[in-house]
Amino acid sequence: MTTSPAEQAVDLLQRLVRIPSVSGEEEACRDMLAAWLGRHGLDTTIHGRNVVGVLEGTAPVTAPGAGRGLLLCTHIDVVPVGPGWTRDPWDGAIEGGRLHGRGSNDAKSSVAAMAVAAANLHPRSFAGRLVVAFVCDEETGGEGIEACGGDLPAVDATVVGEPTELDVCPGQRGLLRARLVAHGRSCHASRPHEGRNALEIAARDIVALSQLDLGEADPVLGRATLQATVCNAGTRSNVVPGEAVVELDGRPTPQCGNEAMVERIRAAVESELVVKSARLHPVSTPTDAEIVRLATEASPTGRVRGFGGMSDMVHLAHLPGVVMGPGTSEQSHAPDESVALEQVALAVDAYATIARRFLGVRAPASAAAEGGAS
Repeated sequence: MTTSPAEQAVDLLQRLVRIPSVSGEEEACRDMLAAWLGRHGLDTTIHGRNVVGVLEGTAPVTAPGAGRGLLLCTHIDVVPVGPGWTRDPWDGAIEGGRLHGRGSNDAKSSVAAMAVAAANLHPRSFAGRLVVAFVCDEETGGEGIEACGGDLPAVDATVVGEPTELDVCPGQRGLLRARLVAHGRSCHASRPHEGRNALEIAARDIVALSQLDLGEADPVLGRATLQATVCNAGTRSNVVPGEAVVELDGRPTPQCGNEAMVERIRAAVESELVVKSARLHPVSTPTDAEIVRLATEASPTGRVRGFGGMSDMVHLAHLPGVVMGPGTSEQSHAPDESVALEQVALAVDAYATIARRFLGVRAPASAAAEGGAS
């Protein structure tokens, strides 16, 4: 009995969720996907804990979109289960129109939808190249798309799968991790004039940073943000602290990039500024780019907005692209994680539509319609 693409995606998603793949332990999930892609006609290669599938079109080169390539990329790693779960996090149970389990929302629903969309695209219907990359370490950084991206076949645009409710996100803010170290001088709290209270220095700096000008709002990403998130100081209640340490979380935008944010912080504070990480820069694709237009037309919501978190789009900044996928940000990393089956089905259609239009697919578009390998 022939199953629909939506049913194929739900079946694949259920199988994926039942394979635990916490960051660093993705091999079993990778191997299952490699076998699945191979059975469905993609040329499949394993790169470390990543799997890449390629479908080369065989239509005449005069076809629309001839020679272009599209990358569909998302991650197979998940965060640890953690406390608060009330059900088996690895059973992939389907209840109430939702599929449950760790990774069901973030981002194995994107994996399943992208894989099925690729499997139902017949090579004879286009003359370009479709690449799917299902990668490790997105949650932690390391050996995922940032490591294997240079080995991928040439492509001209990308769609990164993350939970956006299938809204189209042509950009995301960057990430700055930094620390303020306020240097004072300890003394007895009854004789504060003999020392210098590092906690007071840190407090003044925190207030200064709350008033810092971080540039104009980006039309898609909004304003850059900077928050003091942790403060540690002092050893005893009767000792003036000689040092205070404040952790900072910055989210730069094109209007206030990573380097600009660092310089503005340094100019505003008395404390020593220690930059822990500034390598993840903001990414933005113009809203009038073709891939953004095609994604917006394919999206069931038609909404265009900035992506609220971090994704592998940062490692694909050289390509025009969007972040777009089934699920919601609220379900990501949450206890009792789940995804709506309706979202999975809509994602298959959306990814397939983007691929067909970007690659100039000629009707009939699906492998099923042409009696193809899938």
